[in-house]
Amino acid sequence: MDITQATDAAQKATEGLTPLSPEYVVGLSILATVGLILMWAIFWLATVKAKESIHEILLSPSFFRTVTVMGVIAATVVLSLAGRLEGNITGAILSGIVGYVLGQISTPTQRHAGEG
Repeated sequence: MDITQATDAAQKATEGLTPLSPEYVVGLSILATVGLILMWAIFWLATVKAKESIHEILLSPSFFRTVTVMGVIAATVVLSLAGRLEGNITGAILSGIVGYVLGQISTPTQRHAGEG
């Protein structure tokens, strides 16, 4: 597929979408920002209350996985509410995230038992 075909395909895909008002986009952005701030506040309050080492949390690989998952969920929700993602695509992205998260929960012995 060359560039002109890709451009034509992108234009056809966006033809059926109604343009969003700037107020709607701002509202969605504020909603996503408030949601993320609330989630982070709860996370850090729980960390402080449990007397966990913030330094160890920031250096943990699971911390970066959590940040990535939160970012993908926030972007998916905003794009879906903005009408830029269809329901089946949103469902596929969110179910993929759930599968990834649940797959990370299993212990190494459970993973090896499932492979054999």
